[in-house]
This record gives sequence, C-alpha cells and structure tokens, in this order.
Amino acid sequence: MSIAAAVLLVAVATLHSVLGERVIVRPLLASPDWRARLARPWADRLLRAVWHLLSLAWYALAAILLGLPVPVVVGLLCLATGGVIFGFVPGHLAWPVFVAAGLLALGAGGAVPEPVLGVGAGAAVVAALVAAGFHVAWAAGATTGRGRVLPQRTGTREPVVRPGPVATLVVVVALLAYAAVVVALALGADGGWWRGLGVAALVVLLARVVGDGRYVGVSKRVRGTRFARADDRWWTPAVGLLAAGAAAGLALAA
Repeated sequence: MSIAAAVLLVAVATLHSVLGERVIVRPLLASPDWRARLARPWADRLLRAVWHLLSLAWYALAAILLGLPVPVVVGLLCLATGGVIFGFVPGHLAWPVFVAAGLLALGAGGAVPEPVLGVGAGAAVVAALVAAGFHVAWAAGATTGRGRVLPQRTGTREPVVRPGPVATLVVVVALLAYAAVVVALALGADGGWWRGLGVAALVVLLARVVGDGRYVGVSKRVRGTRFARADDRWWTPAVGLLAAGAAAGLALAA
C-alpha cells in the first residue's frame, strides 16, 4: 500500500507541474490582466516557483512512504526548495532559510559524511582566497568589477561608500583570517578559541546574508541598481558559501 500511495503521489506531482504549467501558469502569466502588489516580473517568477514547489513536496512525501529516512528527505526537499527559489527569485528572503534548514536536517540524519564537509570547507577557503586576491587588486588601483561590488543609491551608479586602499586591505586581512580559521578547524586544531573564532565568523557571515535592510543582503530594499542585481545573484550566495564553510569547519572540529 505504501508503494501504491507513493506511485500516486509521484503521478499527481508530475501532472501538477506538467499540466499546470501548460494550462494555468503560462496562460496566467501571459495575460495583461494578471496583477499583484509586487512588481510584475518578480510576481511572475514567484508564482511559477511556488506552483512547482508543491510538486517537490509531493515527491518528498512519496520518498518517505518508500522508507527513506525522514531527516534526509526533509533536508533534500529544503535544499531543492532553496535552489528553486534562488533560481527564480534570487533576492527572495526564503532561499537562505531553506538551505540552512536543509543542511541542518541532513546533519541530523547523519547524511553529511566528513569528506563532504571537507569539500565544503575547501570550497569556501578557495572562494575566500579568490575574493582576497580581487581586494588586493582593487587596493592597488584596479577598477575591474568595482561598479558591481559597491552598494549604489537608487537611480544612480553613485556608490554609497568609497572605501580607500586601507579599508580594502582590512577586508583582505579578514578574508585571510577566515581562511586560516576554517583550515585550522578542518584539520582538527585544538583549543576552544579556534571554535570561538569559527562561531564568530559564522555569525558575521550570516548577518551579511540577511543584510542591513537597505542596500545589501536578502533584506535589502534598494533593488534596482547594478550592485543589487549582482548581490542577489552572486555576492550574497558567495557569503552564504563562506558561512557554510565555517559551519563545515566547526562540524569537522566537533
């Protein structure tokens, strides 16, 4: 009976996405009369994402009926949900929450082996070193990419702040310190202060993902600038990767 129920859920989920896209979602989004309180492109993408996320939930229920561990299924569903939301509406507040919930659920289910944690920590360290290299170049006077990495005021390309070489090098030092802490944790360095540094880095990075409510992070209100678009698609996810690397280092050190 469980198998039969799972088959029915898979069938309904598939038909829901395939037929729903053709019969409901596409005609609705093509209609000029479709209105929402959100900006129309944002609302269109959000509606499509939410429609297909329901299918993902039914697939997850089918997997549970077939005997897969609940924390693992929930973790994978949360990660898939975060990925779908990020793919359709990268500036949405929900995707970091679902990704974090997914990683925690997989950890609770024992589905994140040490090699995977090591790869995550290594990827974060590489990202931090690459970012540090760019900041060194900017401190030396390079201008490539600067127009997309500094928050801008609405309707202009004028940056909110213009950090000088010293401030830019401070960021380099912070990135290098982060890389050293993650490497030390991943290698099993002794001492509670290493864990303290790792927790501090994780808290700071998560705060950057959330943002200041105005210019940066998923909570920002200024969204029409070049920086805001790049922040949604690249910079906030990159900071999320660094946060995941810090968490992986802490897990390896536990």
